[in-house]
Amino acid sequence: MKKNIGAVVGLYPTPSTLVGTVVENKVNWCNVAHIGIIGLDSIMLSIRKGRYTNLGIKENKTVSVNLVSEDMVVEADYVGLVTGKTVDKSQVFEYHMGELNVPIIDKSPLAMECELVDIYDTKDYDNFILKVVHTHVEEHAIDKSGKVDYQKLRPVLFEKLTGTYLRTGDVIAKCWNVGRKYNDL
Repeated sequence: MKKNIGAVVGLYPTPSTLVGTVVENKVNWCNVAHIGIIGLDSIMLSIRKGRYTNLGIKENKTVSVNLVSEDMVVEADYVGLVTGKTVDKSQVFEYHMGELNVPIIDKSPLAMECELVDIYDTKDYDNFILKVVHTHVEEHAIDKSGKVDYQKLRPVLFEKLTGTYLRTGDVIAKCWNVGRKYNDL
């Protein structure tokens, strides 16, 4: 039997990402896990209003979204604990500037360069609608058909309800295939 636990968003875990922006001519990083896919070429970042990162996204209309790997967890968590308003986070990661002039973390196994399309405003959050323009992936995590192999990429997941970082698990079935067995049940 299920128990009603209230109005709890129960869709975690989500990928842990580091959003890279330039704010007031300085590179800044923000740990963001409220991220979603809203089409085959677009994503949404939901960031609490007043965050320093939001200024950079609004100012430049471009941003990088860098997946966090296990060897980045300490640094990733740190940039989520401090604000760029008072702490210079530009040296936390080695990075290079991408084609859209956004900072891309060298250590991140997958990074997307995005353009701002729109901002959906809610009470406490700026929801940035972004078009993915370039996706950079470590070659070891690309399979023979040119697709990202997440078993090799091993992104870190964020689970808000328990405040933990998780790793991805095993493959349990193939999408658009396992359902063919339904009539055999």
